[in-house]
Amino acid sequence: ILKLFVTAAALEMLGPGHKFTTRVYVDGNISNGTLTGSLYVRGGGDPSFGSNLIEGAPRAQAEFGKWAQALEAAGINKISGSVIADDSLFEGPALPGSWAWEDIGNYYAAQPTAVAVNDNLYKLYLKPGDKVGARAEVLRTEPKIEGVDFNNLMRTGPEGSGDNGYIFNFPEQYSATLRGTIPKGPAEFAIKGAIPAPALFLAREFTAYLVRSGINVAGGPAGIKDGKDYGALKFIAETEGAPLKDVVFVTNKRSFNLYAEMLLRQLALAKGMPGTADNGLGVLREYLAGNGVDVSELKLADASGLSRLNMVTVAGFTAFLGRISKKKFFGAYLASLPYPADPAATGHIKRMGANTRLEGLLKIKSGSLNGVRGYAGYLTTKKGKLLTFTSIINNYTAPAAEIDRLHEAVLLELIEKY
Repeated sequence: ILKLFVTAAALEMLGPGHKFTTRVYVDGNISNGTLTGSLYVRGGGDPSFGSNLIEGAPRAQAEFGKWAQALEAAGINKISGSVIADDSLFEGPALPGSWAWEDIGNYYAAQPTAVAVNDNLYKLYLKPGDKVGARAEVLRTEPKIEGVDFNNLMRTGPEGSGDNGYIFNFPEQYSATLRGTIPKGPAEFAIKGAIPAPALFLAREFTAYLVRSGINVAGGPAGIKDGKDYGALKFIAETEGAPLKDVVFVTNKRSFNLYAEMLLRQLALAKGMPGTADNGLGVLREYLAGNGVDVSELKLADASGLSRLNMVTVAGFTAFLGRISKKKFFGAYLASLPYPADPAATGHIKRMGANTRLEGLLKIKSGSLNGVRGYAGYLTTKKGKLLTFTSIINNYTAPAAEIDRLHEAVLLELIEKY
């Protein structure tokens, strides 16, 4: 539920219609169809580029085609140097040190990057063994992640046991360890991992596209984090991302950690500061202080809620939601919250309130870690009053489904009481 903070701040500071931009430049002389130099893709921190989750997001292959056409229009059919993706807009450590080692390497802990593509994730397909406990075989990745080596300790679990597999891998590293189980039964089963180096991945993909299109690239693709002075470079093309409201929609509906962490860094940039997580947290803390949150009770380690060091009171959270309900952007914000039987939501929360009086009255964001369950949102009562609510339960021992039913019962009572 911590994502409700950063998405509100982004909507207010940048505006629901704001779009992040990816730009393409060439560095060098152009003569007789040859660029004597390299091509640069300058990342603007757009979460939507190549996304499979955001409706209307720019598709990578389609944008590659537009960039290639722009190169041809500039008279370029050969590049003596390389395709280089510039990932320098976001600075500092990619991930908080308090994120669990078990999470890092999996898609939900993908590193926030200024050059993002395909939601910074890939699918790893495995073949389950014939017996429970048998080794599961690695088949392929989609898209292909060149150079990654899997130390495969994945086993086969009982039929119907679901995805209990984990990919252990640090950002920028290509030696991953697989642990856990995938279910017996299907011919193949996919789990999702974090692309180790998204900028390098994009540079490789665009290089391959150019070669297929007849534009020869002599040098190998690369990703850089040191930055580049673009003052003297020739601008070639740009891609506008999806509107911010669409990014926020997916961030909250699907509780997508990557987008929350990217937006955090955009908050710092919006204030004219380097795009670090620490700067973003400082901006977010100031925003919360101005919107009903007692920040003396607040501890923030990230924007997505994946760190167990995050601490917030439900009183502060509920006061914040009340303030946000009076903002101009509230319509876009409210639309991003799941509702009963919401087809755009994922996980347990879409079932809460389904086939009850809560349908049409409840907008709710949930979040969970092992032993932690959080709920926050808005409820319209029988009398038409808009209530804000927050609940966080730590170290519970009951089954999670019972915790959900308890909250559903409380919300149904609130409809009648107010």
